[in-house]
Amino acid sequence: MYDFLLIVSLVVFAATVIAYLRHPAASLAHPASFYLLFHGFVFVFRPFVARFYEFDFVYRLYDFQPSMDDKITVILGANLAMLVFVAMTLWIGSRPARPVPRELADRMRGKLFWPIVVSVGLFTPLALYSQLGSWVSRSNHFETMVRDAATGNMVNIQGNGWFTDSALMMAPMAVMMVWLSRYRWWGWAYFAGFAFLQAGTGTRHAIIFAIAAVAIGWLLERDRKWFDWRAVVLALVAAVAFNQIVVDRGGAVRSLVVEDMGPDYIDEQSLDPLEHMDFASLEYFEYIVYAVPQRTATYDYFAHVLQIFTEPVPRVLWEDKPVGSPVKMFSLWDYGRPVGMTASMPGIGWMSLGYPGIIIQSAIFALIFGGLYRYLLVSRASALARLAYSLAIAMTVLGFRDGTLLTLFRTLPFYFGPLVAALLLARFAFGPYSRVAIIPQADTARNFLEQTPAERRKALAARSLDGPARRGK
Repeated sequence: MYDFLLIVSLVVFAATVIAYLRHPAASLAHPASFYLLFHGFVFVFRPFVARFYEFDFVYRLYDFQPSMDDKITVILGANLAMLVFVAMTLWIGSRPARPVPRELADRMRGKLFWPIVVSVGLFTPLALYSQLGSWVSRSNHFETMVRDAATGNMVNIQGNGWFTDSALMMAPMAVMMVWLSRYRWWGWAYFAGFAFLQAGTGTRHAIIFAIAAVAIGWLLERDRKWFDWRAVVLALVAAVAFNQIVVDRGGAVRSLVVEDMGPDYIDEQSLDPLEHMDFASLEYFEYIVYAVPQRTATYDYFAHVLQIFTEPVPRVLWEDKPVGSPVKMFSLWDYGRPVGMTASMPGIGWMSLGYPGIIIQSAIFALIFGGLYRYLLVSRASALARLAYSLAIAMTVLGFRDGTLLTLFRTLPFYFGPLVAALLLARFAFGPYSRVAIIPQADTARNFLEQTPAERRKALAARSLDGPARRGK
């Protein structure tokens, strides 16, 4: 039965991909493409590999064994999430990205050159200091995060989490420098420095985020819907970097500079291909179905979302700050040892409310990323909007894997903070009409008769603002 269901899942995935490719909005930059890539790898391709090699590493580590009903539920739930997300994002982002004339993009870079350079100059020392602090901790085998025995959540026992995570700001700044340099060597020099430092920390998602953002930004820059050989090269670099960091958590990189006393994390010879935990969303989802609600006797009912409101407060200012969500319906650690578990979007949906929860969670993510696609690439359609969208869509790399809104809110200040600071600097530098000056709309390059009524009203309003200045009044 399970083997038959895997084949049906493959057929459903292939049919969804074919239908999607026929849609006029289909492109690599569309949120549906990112989710199809995620789903296709972790819930379609990898289950066949897991079945062939009979993966059991996570089962032994977590001390559980899913029933056949649990495994079937996971495949059904994963496919439900895919169908809901793809359908909703295509409904919201139903139009292709609008083109941006090259001269407007060049003008935008000219206006934002110094604001971006100043923003990068201001934030780089802080991010660099945080990166080096992570290097020291890793090389001396000292962790600032420990696991709370009661809840299984990670708790920062030294320093401030905001400062530790400030290292992530180098990722968007690397993307901004590559964009600002028109993808020339001096922008890549900053990117290379960031990649080296980030690899030494042993964490992977910031590098994957930056590579994905640069690749999407390049495709949008060239008005290409699908692959470009440069984007393929970036993807291959990302795959190699990801695999190496998985193996030793950055030990090989750190050993080039300092003596590394960190432990060896993974013996590749002891695991089958793709069995390691970074790709084990299938097994994690199975553990959630195994526990909820069969053993917990209740769902989470989205109570985990409440952590969004407590997370920003540093523990040093709130001594009794709850570990995890302030309202807990259960602890998954009561039913096994889910070390390092990332639940995935459908997994969080099931934990929240079963199949209806999967629909709700998928719809929420579709509204967020489909809405950003529609607003930034269709409605705004400027060079700046494309840069912002590249940063936003790259967050799905981590968002789909973790599956929680908390992950998006936790990383948002660091992945968008430098760009927001640059825009504030630009507004201060260019005065009250900076919105018109530094964010030129694509409709100014279109024939007036081709514009929608809303676009015409915006264009006329912009002219009325500029008119008195041109007449010297």
